[in-house]
Amino acid sequence: MPSKGLKPAIARPSARDALAAANTVAQQAGLPPAALSPRPPSPAPAPEEELVQVNIRVRRALGDQLADRARAEGTTQKVLVCRALAAAGFDVHPDDLRATPAPRRRGSS
Repeated sequence: MPSKGLKPAIARPSARDALAAANTVAQQAGLPPAALSPRPPSPAPAPEEELVQVNIRVRRALGDQLADRARAEGTTQKVLVCRALAAAGFDVHPDDLRATPAPRRRGSS
């Protein structure tokens, strides 16, 4: 089987070995010894809300305006619609106000 030209794996020190090495360097530099502090417990994750698809039909001119504005702002049509809904008083999840993957767009350009 031909070699793919990958670099050989380098053995990495364990966390204990790395901590011991850091302590040695700290002592030589006159610094306090290194220590691992325990992580604070992370909060329980919020239950994931179900995503649903909402389709609307609008006149071509409005669809083109929406697509052009989203393109100009570098965001998605969904984000623009969700911003408008939030401005109208709807409870919009913060994730719905952020663009995710590169969108498919229609409109002029």
